[in-house]
Amino acid sequence: MIDQAIKVGRKLAEHGLIDGSSGNLSYIEGGKIVITRTGCILDELSQNDFVEVEIGKRDRRASSDLIVHEKIYEITDHRAVLHCHGSYNVALSLLEKKLVPLDLEGTIFLKEIEFVEGRFGSEELAKKIARSIKEKGFAVVRAHGIYAAGKDFYEAFKLASFVEHSCKVYYLTKLYSLLDKR
Repeated sequence: MIDQAIKVGRKLAEHGLIDGSSGNLSYIEGGKIVITRTGCILDELSQNDFVEVEIGKRDRRASSDLIVHEKIYEITDHRAVLHCHGSYNVALSLLEKKLVPLDLEGTIFLKEIEFVEGRFGSEELAKKIARSIKEKGFAVVRAHGIYAAGKDFYEAFKLASFVEHSCKVYYLTKLYSLLDKR
């Protein structure tokens, strides 16, 4: 799974879903979460950028989002989780309460995008994200980005891409309608 995570880390950058050291990836294996190190750059990942943490334990080297990943694995059957910060979903989360996608894939696979709120790093926010993932496979946190999960990283990446694409189409359509009224 680490090789797949490394490939998806690059894909996240290629698709503009991360910048700098934003975002994180994890998978669960045998009662342990394997998660990216805090501060690592996802499009330059190597085997050394992953930390193995027993469920219920903490490791200061692990991503600060470990609590979120743990909650997701606790209440779902997903095996891989990714978190990314695409510009369109972050911008729209600051402007809208929720949105109904306008594009075909969004209407089929996402139905509605709600923006989850809470204090970063809190147990309450981790639970909200995990519940959204259980229900839809993804969550978008206001001003913070997308969490997506699946049986593997490719499935999670596909879902995160759908979310960002739907947000981009929505944003551009709204922008055009405003410009068209001038």
